[in-house]
Amino acid sequence: MLLIQFRRRTTTRFMGLMAVVMLSGCVPPGLYYWGDYETSLFERYVENNPQHTDAYLTQTLLEAERQHRKVPPGVYADYGFLLYTRGDKAGAIENFQKERALYPESLALMNKLIDRIQRKQKAADVISSPSVEQPVTGEQK
Repeated sequence: MLLIQFRRRTTTRFMGLMAVVMLSGCVPPGLYYWGDYETSLFERYVENNPQHTDAYLTQTLLEAERQHRKVPPGVYADYGFLLYTRGDKAGAIENFQKERALYPESLALMNKLIDRIQRKQKAADVISSPSVEQPVTGEQK
């Protein structure tokens, strides 16, 4: 009699444990792929180490694209800003465009940032381009 009760309790506990294990395997993935984004923010703002920030952000973006998952809003914009501060204007614009395409609610801000970068680039091109000399009319001294 005691053996039967022991087996019944053991079987019930085992079945309960198996149910928990089976159901925990059915958790859907999160909405966004965060990767090392939090680590990159910590490295940049707390540890003041922007080199690691770049590596963490790049790894997060590459892994998200490899897994066909979305990154949280602002990650492409954040990486674009980081590239802009390093002088990579083309990379910044590319990431701002990705942010704009992925999150339409950021359209106004991303358009404004892209426009400012392009205007500054045009102004720099005008300043750095050699001036065209005008032909001298009249007598030359």
